[in-house]
Amino acid sequence: MTVDAEALPHEHDDTVSTPRSALSEDIQAYVTSAEAGTDVSLSRDSYSTGTLVDLAGTAGIVNYSDAVFRNDPTCAVQWPYAVGVPVTYGFGMRSGKMHEGTDFVPGAGAHIQAVADGVVRVATDNGGAFGVTIVIDHVIDGQTVSSRYAHMEYDSRQVEVGDTVRVGQYIGRTGDTGRSFGAHLHFEVLQGGTTATDPLLWLRAHAVC
Repeated sequence: MTVDAEALPHEHDDTVSTPRSALSEDIQAYVTSAEAGTDVSLSRDSYSTGTLVDLAGTAGIVNYSDAVFRNDPTCAVQWPYAVGVPVTYGFGMRSGKMHEGTDFVPGAGAHIQAVADGVVRVATDNGGAFGVTIVIDHVIDGQTVSSRYAHMEYDSRQVEVGDTVRVGQYIGRTGDTGRSFGAHLHFEVLQGGTTATDPLLWLRAHAVC
């Protein structure tokens, strides 16, 4: 099981303002990494088994499952992984503290992709509790939205501050840096660049074509 930095007090400069909301009843598909086996059921609707295995293999994803999401590579907004992967923790209160993102567990080294076109605002190997971190600013439906990717592997960042990125672009690998126990991606969506919102609800609303 992964333990995320965001269950603990923040140790970074860009503190966000977070609405105090519990997990939505709509989000029920959480699984632990121990339960997250290789699930090729995604192939029934979207891919052939061979294509799914190839996509996951190319992206270094060892745990894949359609229990939480399916990524559509033709959409202007996508999920942070090329295929569906398990989730351990979602947005909301946890152990008396606010967890401001969603934790994805595709396996160590899995390729992370940008969820939309944008410009890199933060790219650091020293993100405090977040470890190796990237923040990308986007304009979606006329609104500024930022995405944060935390706990990435050292020496895996593919972008620097000021870089323009495209949706689906490989930006780094899933790791265990910062205040984290177990390789995973802590992913946040920041409305207006500062206010954390539920990433699963936001992606489910926007990662559609």
